[in-house]
Amino acid sequence: MEIKVINHRKFQILEHHKVILELKYEKWWSNNAEFRYLGKQFEIKAKGFWQNNFIITSNHREIGNIKLNWKQDAVISLKSKEKPYQLEQETIWHSKFVVKSDENDILRIHAKSNWKKFHPDFLLNMENTEKNEDLNLLIAISTFIINNRLKAAAAAGA
Repeated sequence: MEIKVINHRKFQILEHHKVILELKYEKWWSNNAEFRYLGKQFEIKAKGFWQNNFIITSNHREIGNIKLNWKQDAVISLKSKEKPYQLEQETIWHSKFVVKSDENDILRIHAKSNWKKFHPDFLLNMENTEKNEDLNLLIAISTFIINNRLKAAAAAGA
C-alpha cells in the first residue's frame, strides 16, 4: 500500500501500483473532501464552524465521525467498528502520525517534506494488522486529517 500525493487537493491510495481510491477536495479553500471506494461515494464534511468535528458519509448516509481535541489528535468513530481509532502525532514537527486502536498501532504515516513539489510525500507503514482487515477507508480518513493539519500549520506559520 502507498499514498501518492498529486497536489494539496488530490491524493491516491495505491495497491500494487493500482489506484484503489482517490481522495480530493472540491475547491482550493475547502476542508471538505470526497472519494469513491467499492462503488460508494464517501464524503468528509465539517460539522460546525470551528471545524473540529467532521461527519463521514457513504452515499449520503452517515457512517461515522471525527472529533479533534485541543492538541488536534483525532478520534475516528465508524459505525461498522465497535471501538474507535485514534490518530496521534508522534513528533512535534507535524510529520509523523500513528493510528491506534486499543493502544495497538494499526498504521503510521510520515509526511516527508519535498521542497521541489511544495507539498509533502506521505509514506505509509502498516503495523501488525490482520490480512483480512480492509484499512483503505481508514487510510483515506487519516490522510484527510493529516492534510488538514498540515494546511492549518502552514497557514499559522505564514
